[in-house]
Amino acid sequence: MPPKGSKNVKEVTPPPKSKPKSEKSTPSKPSPTKSTPKKTKEPVIYTPLAQDPGAAIPIDATHEGASIQAKLAKDGLYHATIQLGAPGAFSLVRTVVLTEGPYEGQQAIILRPAKAFPFLGIPVSVRTRIYGYYFAQKGVVDDGIVIDGKRTNVSKDLYAKTYAEGSKSRVGLLAVNKEIHNEATPLFYAHALKLESTTMLLDFLSQLPTHVRPLLRALEIKTWVKTTSRNALHFLAEARHLQRLRFETGVFAEADAAKAGKVFYADSYKFLEAIGAERGDKGAGVDVLEFGKMALTYKDENKAVKAWEKAWVEEFKENLRGKLR
Repeated sequence: MPPKGSKNVKEVTPPPKSKPKSEKSTPSKPSPTKSTPKKTKEPVIYTPLAQDPGAAIPIDATHEGASIQAKLAKDGLYHATIQLGAPGAFSLVRTVVLTEGPYEGQQAIILRPAKAFPFLGIPVSVRTRIYGYYFAQKGVVDDGIVIDGKRTNVSKDLYAKTYAEGSKSRVGLLAVNKEIHNEATPLFYAHALKLESTTMLLDFLSQLPTHVRPLLRALEIKTWVKTTSRNALHFLAEARHLQRLRFETGVFAEADAAKAGKVFYADSYKFLEAIGAERGDKGAGVDVLEFGKMALTYKDENKAVKAWEKAWVEEFKENLRGKLR
């Protein structure tokens, strides 16, 4: 009993003793779980369907599994997976129920093996039109083909990326047989070919077989490069049936038609003379040339680059014709 005059004192429960800071609690390790190995899916085995002895069947039929019985599925229908294979194309015609013969009352699937179309039996004029549609880039007949550039893995290996899209093997038609090759090759190379520069033109012509170069009909070159222009045009002398050679930029950059004619002739004389000899007109090579607006330029008083006037271009061409006479 507390003494008189003293206050009530509440009992205080001492706090639990804390562990020394030096002691570290070890985290409990999760119990290891056993991973369930995935079941490997067994490959589907197809069993050949029985055939009549001695019968020549162009289309082979195989069915899934060893049993020939259809299996009942969840949808309440019976299913059997049949696989058809043949070395050539074929089409499914229809199914019929046989009403007579040894298989009366049974159902048959009618298949039709495809026959090769007698392409060489149609007139040459029609085949020529077909070649035009077949070689059309993105469905546009006679549209130019862009030679994109060099592959990264092989030096000087050019390709036409936009032309290859959707049909990378279309030029394989040229290797079908000799007759189709002779008919289709000139039509293929009659397309206008668009190249980035005379450097790329030189690479392209060096890869092109010699007998193919005379088949070229139109070339569009974006940039005239002085260091490669002469060699490129020397190669191009073999393209004696060329009808159009266009340069877009970089041919000459001074307002001097006489000097431009002299410089251009020094690089292109072999090509110009070859075209003239083929057509019996020494100046015919000049008629093949086309120049874009910024191919022949000069700088005005304010150092601004401007295109030649039309009269200067004609004077330039006349200077070329004079050198070819």
